Amino acid sequence: MVRNEEVFTQAVQLRSRGFTLEEIAKVCDVSKSTVSKWLKNNATSASITAQNKRRAGRENAKRLQLMNKARTGERTNRYREAVRSAETEFKHYRTQPLFVAGVTTYAAAGDRTAPRVIRLSSARVSLHRTFIRFATEFLGVDKSQVRFWVLLYRGQNEETCLKKWKAVTALPYSQFHKSQVATAKVAQGKTLHYGVGNTIIGNTVLKHKLNRWIELMEKELSK
Repeated sequence: MVRNEEVFTQAVQLRSRGFTLEEIAKVCDVSKSTVSKWLKNNATSASITAQNKRRAGRENAKRLQLMNKARTGERTNRYREAVRSAETEFKHYRTQPLFVAGVTTYAAAGDRTAPRVIRLSSARVSLHRTFIRFATEFLGVDKSQVRFWVLLYRGQNEETCLKKWKAVTALPYSQFHKSQVATAKVAQGKTLHYGVGNTIIGNTVLKHKLNRWIELMEKELSK
């Protein structure tokens, strides 16, 4: 195929102005492969290719920053809404025994610092049973979202302990993480028949709501 010198010159000029190969192909009404072949050994074209790559990298970085900013704003709004709804719900739930028991249980034995995880750690099996009921009824957690693991001490039988926790929590073994074994001895006078159970629910929004309920409960109890 004979090259159209006028179109070729136009392609070179467009490339020198920073046009991409796709853009040149559209303007000159030729294929991208033809443009690429024309400009293959063109020094200016190689320079423009490098510039376009750098520009694309900067634009992608800006786009990612904007996306992250938007997502952060969206998450912040969800957390604020969770706190607002917690305040409204507290007025309706505050006299219900299971609600009070669940909130006070977590205030006493739960992790308040981890922002993304609700984690209750206690050797008292009854606390976990109560808290799981609370989480399903008031936090709206599906039981399939609950995870559990046990911290065992030397001399404790893992099978016996897990059977007990499974019966108490009514969770299947598939939702149990691998047990951990402590090397330290249990302090004298401290009885841990079934190890230390850990109920885990990974949900940042619900953690904000639960923390707000605890704050409101503590404020009410201090009156």
